[in-house]
Amino acid sequence: MPELPEVETVCLALSQILINSKVININILRKDLRWKIKKKIKSDLEEDFFKKPYRRGKYILIPTLRENILLIHLGMSGQIKIRENKNHLSKHDHFRMIIKTSEKKIFSVIYNDPRRFGFIDLFNKKDIKNHFLLKNIGVEPLGENFTIEYIQKRICKRSACIKNILMDQSIIAGIGNIYASEILFKAKINPLRSVNGLNQNDLQQIINATKYILKNSISVGGTSIRNHLQPDGKLGYFAQKLQVYGKTKQKCSECNNLITSMIIGGRSTFFCNTCQK
Repeated sequence: MPELPEVETVCLALSQILINSKVININILRKDLRWKIKKKIKSDLEEDFFKKPYRRGKYILIPTLRENILLIHLGMSGQIKIRENKNHLSKHDHFRMIIKTSEKKIFSVIYNDPRRFGFIDLFNKKDIKNHFLLKNIGVEPLGENFTIEYIQKRICKRSACIKNILMDQSIIAGIGNIYASEILFKAKINPLRSVNGLNQNDLQQIINATKYILKNSISVGGTSIRNHLQPDGKLGYFAQKLQVYGKTKQKCSECNNLITSMIIGGRSTFFCNTCQK
């Protein structure tokens, strides 16, 4: 599933063409995604203008001049494609917007999703705090509110392991399985450690590692594992920088110990038993 860096990469690409662009046409090619696309999206979006896209957790949010917000969730295998040929469609293309930029250029913005676990919605911006996908999202890990005090408040009296806490979207928004493993390796924290046993130094190491890993991944277009491509069709290159994820029985880059893998919270987890305490 695309995580925070991949979604941020998409937002950055969309920002290059969507700001002040006019929606010329909407095509709902298949509406039965994880939840059905509302038919009225077409009439509500056409002839409207987009403002600057932004990200909340793993969700792409695109405000409009009419005070609506277009929400796009990429799900497990979703991809946004930006194409200059408005007539080109391919297998698993489910939603297409044809837009005219402020420079009068025409682009197709296409949502492609083989597994159809993603979602597209349109709602009034006054309803954002109550939207069922957004109302319970935790702090943004790249924001200034991701602090030791915040984490301590949210994990008070909890005994869950730190790997599961990092992936809990109600606590920290946008981190998934790949980056949780990489963050904990960078922080030298064992993923099995209970959060109530972490001290302030441990928490600061996790915060620093989180910001470092996420920013570095964004800078190279995210991680292309399985389905993720950037909107221009290029691969994200952070996969070349992964230290532990998917590297079972390969040598640790720090100590030459073999990387261990195990299932935590139903997800494969990768770490170094020597480096991570």
